[in-house]
Amino acid sequence: MNVLEPKVESQVIVKKVYRTFFSPARYEVKSNDKAVLSRGNNNRLPFEGGELAVTSWGEDGPSVLLMHGWGGARAQMTGFVEPLLASGYRVVAYDQPAHGESDGRMTNILEIAPTMDLVMRREGKFDAIIAHSFGTIVTSYALARRNFPAPSKLVYLGSFNRLLDSLPRFQAMANLPDEIIHGLRDMISENFGRDVLEEIINEDLVKKIRIPALMFHDRSDNVTPVEDSRAIANAWSEAQYVETNGLGHRGALQSVEVHEQVVRFLTV
Repeated sequence: MNVLEPKVESQVIVKKVYRTFFSPARYEVKSNDKAVLSRGNNNRLPFEGGELAVTSWGEDGPSVLLMHGWGGARAQMTGFVEPLLASGYRVVAYDQPAHGESDGRMTNILEIAPTMDLVMRREGKFDAIIAHSFGTIVTSYALARRNFPAPSKLVYLGSFNRLLDSLPRFQAMANLPDEIIHGLRDMISENFGRDVLEEIINEDLVKKIRIPALMFHDRSDNVTPVEDSRAIANAWSEAQYVETNGLGHRGALQSVEVHEQVVRFLTV
């Protein structure tokens, strides 16, 4: 029987952890989500890693892009579709690489952000973007670092602040020892370049975004701490910030009260 040297065994484990870290879980689509998706115009859009699943609703009016979070899917954003359509908007949502019905198994912010451009070229410029969790930092990165055409307004829900704060959260969730996380950090630096991901911080990015924004975060969010949005809101002179109670990390996506506030903000 072959026995791996401790260092070699540790490297094997780190490689597996690396793949897991960059492989989002698959969102379980609810029956209500499916019904809303089925009423839309569903297409496949080529990107470097295969095809993206894209859905649009409505023919006329200003367009709103819905951006889901890590491990999410366009399906979980469908609660916004009817309120937006009723207010005269056209709505577009897509599954980011390695999410939902889009192709891929592993992905990262540097791969996801360029897909926003692909969707825009297909669907036209967006008047507003509504983003959730990790989708907020992707959106900020695209606007601040990639010159993505600025919408008129932004809505952020459960915002994610420091990209690599995901490491200690991942460590706690997976119950991994410090040694493996140190190895994971080293592998990330080796593959992306030192500090490339470390320097992606939402509160820094939004300082370069001069767009009116409405932010929500729930105090009971146990996925992305409310302190993340507080830090972003403090740094963002353009943002209105609302804290909710009892909605958790994803509840705002289905909250009628939140939908009404979002529509009111977009239409004023």
